[in-house]
Amino acid sequence: MIENTIKETVIRLAEPVVDSLGLVLWGVEIQRAGRMIVRLYVDTHPELRQTQGVDASPSIDQCEEISRHLGLALEVEDLIAAAYTLEVSTPGLMRVFFDLEQLRPYLGDIMEVKLHMPITLGQHNDTDVACAHRRLWRGRLAAVQDDFFVLEPVTVTAEGDVYPETLPPVSLPWATVRSVNRMHIFRRPVKPGKARAENTPPFN
Repeated sequence: MIENTIKETVIRLAEPVVDSLGLVLWGVEIQRAGRMIVRLYVDTHPELRQTQGVDASPSIDQCEEISRHLGLALEVEDLIAAAYTLEVSTPGLMRVFFDLEQLRPYLGDIMEVKLHMPITLGQHNDTDVACAHRRLWRGRLAAVQDDFFVLEPVTVTAEGDVYPETLPPVSLPWATVRSVNRMHIFRRPVKPGKARAENTPPFN
């Protein structure tokens, strides 16, 4: 409960300065491994993204200005009793998503999804369809609906190749999602004269 209160307070205090800089709040994360980390993500306004591209990001100076204002405001509120570190950053290439609407501009991208509970795809008695029982899914984002999204399952190799799995698309209700982030695929160079181990050509 206290985490939700902290997140709501951070959003309330940060919104005025974020808006004044022409940016948008992307989300808030709280990590408790050792010293608490309160991390605020800010992003470029959607209208600017249409002209600058989906990977256009706020500047370091903008993040520092938000951090200064937010840090002072949190001290006045005195809500967080324990020692903590405040971070303000951009979502980046491997961005975490906080709601379904944020996913819509990223159709076709590869996502990594962690669920609260495993979901089973396929039937054990169906010889034509592979079966998977997973808490972790990786796939190409195929559709976004009101309360769920659809992934086309893929395998990502250590070399950075992406191969379709022999599985049908999986529908993942947003309520079952623990976390979802975009996977930026880094293609590892293949040494001269070394053929790929897989026979199936990867996605481009």
